[in-house]
Amino acid sequence: MLVDFREVAGTQLQADACVIGAGPAGIAIARELAEASRSIVVLESGGLDFDPSAQDLCRGDNSRGDFPLHTSRFRLVGGTTYIWGGWCAPLDDIDFERRAWVPYSGWPITKRDLLPYYHRAQPLCELGPYRYELAEWPSLSGKALRLDPDKLGHRLWHLSPPTRFGQVYREELRRATNIRVVLRATATELVTDENAAAVSEVRVAGLGGARAAVRARSYILACGGIENARLMLASNRVEAPGLGNRHDIVGRFFMEHPHPDAGGVFIPGDIERFRPYFDRGGAKSARVVLGFGPSRQAQERLRILNSSVTVGGALHSEPSEGWDSLVKLARAAEEGYWPASSATHAFNVLRNLDDVFREGYLRATDAPIRGFTFTARTETAPNPANRVRLASERDALGQNRASLTWSLGARERVTVEKTMMLLAAELGRLGIGRVRLNELLLQNDDRWSGNLSWFGHHMGTTRMSDDPKLGVVDANCRVHGVANLYVAGSSVFPTAGFANPTLTILALALRLADHIRPTI
Repeated sequence: MLVDFREVAGTQLQADACVIGAGPAGIAIARELAEASRSIVVLESGGLDFDPSAQDLCRGDNSRGDFPLHTSRFRLVGGTTYIWGGWCAPLDDIDFERRAWVPYSGWPITKRDLLPYYHRAQPLCELGPYRYELAEWPSLSGKALRLDPDKLGHRLWHLSPPTRFGQVYREELRRATNIRVVLRATATELVTDENAAAVSEVRVAGLGGARAAVRARSYILACGGIENARLMLASNRVEAPGLGNRHDIVGRFFMEHPHPDAGGVFIPGDIERFRPYFDRGGAKSARVVLGFGPSRQAQERLRILNSSVTVGGALHSEPSEGWDSLVKLARAAEEGYWPASSATHAFNVLRNLDDVFREGYLRATDAPIRGFTFTARTETAPNPANRVRLASERDALGQNRASLTWSLGARERVTVEKTMMLLAAELGRLGIGRVRLNELLLQNDDRWSGNLSWFGHHMGTTRMSDDPKLGVVDANCRVHGVANLYVAGSSVFPTAGFANPTLTILALALRLADHIRPTI
């Protein structure tokens, strides 16, 4: 059932499990536990629809300044699937492994451990069968390029409708007799026993001043890569550094997925040879995206991170730096911020003015498509200096806001540069066309980081490790040293991979539900 917090304020709610957050992870866990006849309370800070007052609780500081914290995640039932693009892909085997050239890499579980849960996650996103190998799509594999497997492989995504979890599962949650989704109820503190060895209750507040508490056997944090860490840091009544933070790991290792404009390809010959990569209806039975990425061998040889490249917009003339910069400035204006590299982009537009006018004219006259831009997606290397802390400023509930301090290193730029070079060599060898790399990728400085877009993939702040000195949760997502507290979502990722995180978030949530079910 759906309950307004004002109807239960001043009471103490009881349940077998308390789930904090009604995003995809929280909804998936609640559904699984409810099927086992357990009583579930789900606390959701927002309501059924977007509410600016609730959303304001997401405000905080971002040291890079390139995306506001309150526009990259959302407080309402369904969470950030409210604006989700629907891209789904699993992590690769190598993403779970310890890589000698990637410090702090390695998960305490393998992809094989998650595979059955990936299969179960597919229908939650309104997707067909789990098929992420090119060979499983005959209509695509027969037309795909024959890449050198020592250098480059194919990447494949399924496109969800996209599933708006707050809409698709709303009626099911409303009808459920053993699930109470409490709306406009913000968890403000995890209260523990005197040794911080177990959570005894969650304190809850509403924007109208109402207060309440929830008592349960198990508690699951499922409120996102920033808020999971923020709530644990704020729960510092017994342990001053924050709950589960005896080794100063909570909030560290923040990761995102940089999406740079990587360049483009000019195709002077038959453009149909490239159709599998720009026609997203090419699989007939489903919407999929086919892209490229460095092979395992290439990642090891070049000592780079995992990454991918997909086709972006169509081009009617040979790609130019000026057109790329114009697109970047237009995108920044649409998103309401001004990039730090705006002067460089303006200079590129003016320097390549003829190319910009030519491309604009050809687009206006519906000239034939002669090429495409490329968008890269790369993982970021785990870095303990990239972290979420509590800011001194407080929100409307009196809680310290989140403060994000982070930066990108040279490894991410080199990864995109090397991946694009592999792609350029392969498209040249196969006679497809000429690839132009974005010049910023070739500069050994920070200018490339002004050429990035971000998609709210907040990961790593309560990372998974068997060693409490290196992680916040264990292989079963239980907080080290706290008997009944678990964390769901991408904050437990030790590494990010290139893949959009939603499918892995759901797989981990289903696995966590299976683990918790016998204990409650």
